[in-house]
Amino acid sequence: MQRVRAAVMSRPGSIGVKEFPFPELEPRAALVRMVMSGICGTDKHTFEGLTHHAGFQVNFPIIPGHENLSIIEKLGRKEDGWFDGNGVPLKQGDRVAPVPDVRCGECYTCKNFYGWSWCDRISAYGGQLSSRDPPHLFGGWAEYMYLLPKTSLFKVPDGLPDKIAVLTEPMSVAYSSLARALTPYWLVKEGSGPGDSIVIQGSGPIGLTHAAIAKMAGAGKVIMIGDPNERLEVAKQVGVDQTVSIEKYSTPQERVGRVLELTEGRGAELVIECVGSPTAFKEGLEMVSLGGTYLEVGNYVDAGEVSVNPHQILSKCIRIIGVNGNPYQAFGRVLTMMDLNWKHYNLDKLVTHSYNIDSAESALRTTQSLKGIKVVVTPS
Repeated sequence: MQRVRAAVMSRPGSIGVKEFPFPELEPRAALVRMVMSGICGTDKHTFEGLTHHAGFQVNFPIIPGHENLSIIEKLGRKEDGWFDGNGVPLKQGDRVAPVPDVRCGECYTCKNFYGWSWCDRISAYGGQLSSRDPPHLFGGWAEYMYLLPKTSLFKVPDGLPDKIAVLTEPMSVAYSSLARALTPYWLVKEGSGPGDSIVIQGSGPIGLTHAAIAKMAGAGKVIMIGDPNERLEVAKQVGVDQTVSIEKYSTPQERVGRVLELTEGRGAELVIECVGSPTAFKEGLEMVSLGGTYLEVGNYVDAGEVSVNPHQILSKCIRIIGVNGNPYQAFGRVLTMMDLNWKHYNLDKLVTHSYNIDSAESALRTTQSLKGIKVVVTPS
């Protein structure tokens, strides 16, 4: 009987390869052959023991991997045929990007927040669905991945390279968070819009994808705070106008001062937290302009608390928006945007390391070390 190999995280700090039975498909389910899966900051945090994610607790053992690029191996029986999220017919052999959150479609949240990846009974690949439960293959760090009924798929444009297409999930997060910042009406300074200055805290993959999407959407000056310098150099290639190195500007006061200097003393109309550190939240509020917007994106796992002065928020009329998940339609939008713009914004610079599933721990260690930018896991 054919067996499927996968990298399994049995508990924080422990990951190794295990084999599972080749699954039989239920109606409306699909089996995909993995091409590659990106390592997210949440995968690193889970490995380090931070297991309380937004909306669920990690259910060990797991097959990590929710930033997935795959090829359709088999499609289960579906009376009305198979179509992707844009209505494009699907068939065996198509390259697809699966949405990592499966919504039940019946609960209060599903019926009142249409399209968003929020659900009272969420099934999330790569962390919430356990490899203990048949058919086991619920994450992308494997040779094959099982897709439950109601999973949304998006067909990848033929000319888009694999190392760009694997960025679909983090790019969709950036697209969705910036879309929320645009509302209500930016022209009278309620919300952020084209031409506004943007500060991005964090030079990791999620910060860099925000920078690229922001520039595609018409941002004005984009300032990125982070390290190491190698990442900041790549940031300039994806559209960042000014960088602030935390090695040079080592204290919050110095970084805030530099941002004010770069924004004529006003601060930025939009500040985006992409670090994943509670202390960055407090620092970021100091950088927001009068009537500006603050997007909290990075603290997806519960890393603790930080004190905040409510008067600061009131006195500057700051809008604070938490970003947890994205509408599945964002996948289709960013695939189109990447297909049209990836060369102009040098998105091929973002995937820097590739490891097979046998070396999954080394892949995680590389991510922890901040070497390179986006690390991906491949089947072999």
